[in-house]
Amino acid sequence: MQTAVYLYLLLLLGAVAFFLLHFVAQWRFTALLRKRYPDQWKTIVEADTGRPNGMANWLRMRRVLRSDAPALFDDDDLNRWQRVWRLAPWFAWPCWFAAMAIQWWAMKQG
Repeated sequence: MQTAVYLYLLLLLGAVAFFLLHFVAQWRFTALLRKRYPDQWKTIVEADTGRPNGMANWLRMRRVLRSDAPALFDDDDLNRWQRVWRLAPWFAWPCWFAAMAIQWWAMKQG
């Protein structure tokens, strides 16, 4: 039973770490894009309203990260952070579901 607790905690911490990495990757990607490509950054930020808006910018960056547009910059750092952003949830969710399965199993054992 003690092994199950350790495995549960490890999976739970892994899920949290991968979810955090997902957000850090978006933040790093955004910071690099803003610093290295200010003209393209301005296009993204001022797309609809002509002025920056925090939540809209966050959603636009998610659209950019989902697209193949970052590959056009031919910037290894941007590509790496985009790849991390895309892959992190694929590691986080299985960890989370496995932890929840262990919790369910432990509760059933009584």
